Amino acid sequence: MKWPYLIAIAALLALGAYSQWPTEAQSATVAIPSGSKIQVLARLPWLSSASAVGSANLAVDSDQNNDGVPDDVNAYIDHTYAASKTSQLAFTQLAQGWSEAINDISTPEQAKQAGEKIARGIACLMSDGVTQKTGKTAQSMYEELLKTRAEMLGTPKRTEAYLHFQTLASGQYFADPGNKPCNFKPAELSS
Repeated sequence: MKWPYLIAIAALLALGAYSQWPTEAQSATVAIPSGSKIQVLARLPWLSSASAVGSANLAVDSDQNNDGVPDDVNAYIDHTYAASKTSQLAFTQLAQGWSEAINDISTPEQAKQAGEKIARGIACLMSDGVTQKTGKTAQSMYEELLKTRAEMLGTPKRTEAYLHFQTLASGQYFADPGNKPCNFKPAELSS
């Protein structure tokens, strides 16, 4: 059961990184100078600050309720999913994994731990308990996940830190979250 989660996370990570860059940064500029060597010069916006590995983590996002999710992302989740406590809890669980990935990662082992939290959050969001309680399909939950992730990675600092996490997490396998991936019990909630 590890492969579906690895493939889903890899696809989400790649899509997320690609979607966060401005259009001009997604296309490479190629210059061929005179001489015997061919050089390719590409605009790589993340190199300016990615070389200072920990620099993206110096200024920590505000988290007044200490749930591990930046306040602006909590506000987005609370507003967007105001009618469903189940959705709020599921998206908060996933956002906690993303937040760990962008704030607390400096080794492959830490990246694996954050990756497993993200995998567990995705599994929770797509679980039968959450989709049945919210009345949404897995496809609509996936679309909501993309919107929420865009909100989470809405600053250059967070995007750069997430790219650093992806580098450290690449090639790793994440444990199967099992049949109870949520940190809460969807069946016990009213909405």
